[in-house]
Amino acid sequence: MDVDADTLVQSFQQETTCSICLTFFSKPVTLNCGHSFCQFCLTRSKKDGVTPFTCPECRKISHNFSGLNVRLSKLSAICKKLNPQDLQNPVGQSHCQKHQQVPKLFCKEDQTSLCMACIKGQEHAAHTFSPIEEAAQNYRKKLQDTVPHLEKKIREWDEFKSSKKDRQCKWRKLIRGEYAKMHRFLLEEERFYMDLLKQDEWKASKLRDNYCNKINQHVKNMEDAIREIDETRSRPDLYLLEESKELLQTSESLLSEKPKSFTPELRDYPITGMKDWLKRFRANVTMDPTTASGYVIVSEDLKSVRHRDDCPDGSNWTENFPYHFVFAQQAFASGIHYWEVDVSKQPQWALGIATKCLRKRKMTHYSVEYLYMLLCEKRGNDFYLITRPGLVCQQIKDPVLIIGICLDYTEGSLLFYNAIKSSLLYGMNTVPLTEPVRPLFSPCPPMPGTKIDSMTICPVGNRI
Repeated sequence: MDVDADTLVQSFQQETTCSICLTFFSKPVTLNCGHSFCQFCLTRSKKDGVTPFTCPECRKISHNFSGLNVRLSKLSAICKKLNPQDLQNPVGQSHCQKHQQVPKLFCKEDQTSLCMACIKGQEHAAHTFSPIEEAAQNYRKKLQDTVPHLEKKIREWDEFKSSKKDRQCKWRKLIRGEYAKMHRFLLEEERFYMDLLKQDEWKASKLRDNYCNKINQHVKNMEDAIREIDETRSRPDLYLLEESKELLQTSESLLSEKPKSFTPELRDYPITGMKDWLKRFRANVTMDPTTASGYVIVSEDLKSVRHRDDCPDGSNWTENFPYHFVFAQQAFASGIHYWEVDVSKQPQWALGIATKCLRKRKMTHYSVEYLYMLLCEKRGNDFYLITRPGLVCQQIKDPVLIIGICLDYTEGSLLFYNAIKSSLLYGMNTVPLTEPVRPLFSPCPPMPGTKIDSMTICPVGNRI
C-alpha cells in the first residue's frame, strides 16, 4: 500500500512531538518505558524531588530519566523544517515585493530585510546594513539568552505562589496551640471561634484563589513565550527577523512584571482565661539606661523611653530602627516571663528580645541576627505588623495600644498579645535560646509633623 508524502510528513511530525506541550521536542529525554518528553516539560510535570515518578503517557513507574536524547533532538530539528511553507517553497526564501529580488541585507535602523536594489534608494541611504545570516544569528542569540531569564522567573513565581498558600493554615495552628494549653477551660469557646475562623479562611481562600489564578496566568504566558521562542529560533532567517522584535518585547514585558503582595486582614480572637494565666508569670521589667542608643532618653523611673527632641524623623525608620533602642536591666535564662508595654502614643514601634549581646567599654553591642521582634509600621492610614526574623507582614484594622510579651525560655517561644482585647498577635515557637536573653524596646522616630512621646512598661493589670 502506497503512502503519500503528506502522510509521511504528518507521521514524522507526530513522532517528534512532545505529548505534554504538543510542540516539537526541545532537549528531549527518554524514560525507562521508552516514551520521550521535553526535559523542561517533564521536570515541571513531576513533583519536585519525588522519586520514583510515573510516566505522563503510560503511567509506568520510572526512577529517573536519561540524559539528552541527541538523535531524537536532531530528528526533531529536521522535522521543524518540514512545514507547509518549506514544502511550497523549497528554497526557503521570499522575494522583495517591490523589486522581486531575494533579500540579502538587513537594515538595522528600520529592522527590515532588503534586496540589493532597495539599498540604492534614498530611503536607506544613511542606514547601516548587515548580512541576513549575521542579523539572524544575532537575534537567535538574543532569543536564546531570554529563555533562561523566563525560566528563572517561572520558578520565582511558583515559589512566591507556594509561600502564600499556607499563611491562613499557620495562623490557624498557632491559635489552636494556645487553646491546647488551657483545653479543659476552653472546649466550647474553641469550637465557636474555630467556626468563625473557618468562615474567614473560606473568604480568604476565595481571595487567594483569584490571586493564584493571576499568577498561574502569568506563568502560562511566560511558558507560551518560551515555546514561541523555541519555534521561532528554528524557522528561516527572514521569518525569524520578522517575528523576533515582537517576541522580545513580549518577553521584556513579562520579565518586568512583579507579583503583588497578598496580605488578608485577620480578625482578633479573644481567649478567655488568658489574662489569669499570664498574670502568674508577670515580671518586673525595667530599662537599663546604660544600653540606650544616642537617640533615645530613658525616664528616671526606668519605665519609659522616648526619642530626643533633635532626632531625625521617622520617614525611613524601618531601616534605622536598630539605632534607636534600649535593653532591659533584667536577663532571663529559664522559666516563663510576661510583661506589657503601652505603645498608645507610638504609631510605630518595635518590641522583643535579644538572645545575645556583649558589653564593651560601657557600650552594648549586638547583631541583628540575635534580635527576635514584632514591629508595627504605619503606611498612610494602614497599620502593619512585621516580624523579625522572617519578615512576615500582616495588616491590622486598628493600632494596638498595649502589647503583652510572653517569653517561655524552656520551650523557646516568644508570644505577642493585644493586651486590651486578650487576643494573640503573633508567635515565634522555635527561638534558639542558649544564653540569658534581655527584653528590647525601640520607639520609632517621630512621624513628620507629630510630637515626640514615650513608650512605657506598664503594670500587668486587668486589661488582659
